[in-house]
Amino acid sequence: MRAYWKHISDPRLWPNERLFFELYGQALQGRPYTAELLDGIVEKWLDPLAEINMSLGVSPPLARAHARLGVAVTRGLLLDLLATGDAAGVDAAMDAFISVYETWLEHAPQAAR
Repeated sequence: MRAYWKHISDPRLWPNERLFFELYGQALQGRPYTAELLDGIVEKWLDPLAEINMSLGVSPPLARAHARLGVAVTRGLLLDLLATGDAAGVDAAMDAFISVYETWLEHAPQAAR
């Protein structure tokens, strides 16, 4: 997770990511030339991320919920980064999220996993 965050938070990718969020916003407004962007914009990420979570021992339904949470946190922090430029603050927030998840994995009862 940390390696992925380091990659996507690289300032060299910011122009592409700004375009992503711009098109995402236009698609949410129903602009016809962007409508297809919404097809699978979240769902296509869920199965691969859920598989990773299941490989860590998380139950399938919870693995999918955690995958959705991970997508939401990552996109939200990326949007924060692009809006504020506060790399240190956003990196600290992502690190905190990852640490909470690692702690949960270590201490979660097997039934919840």
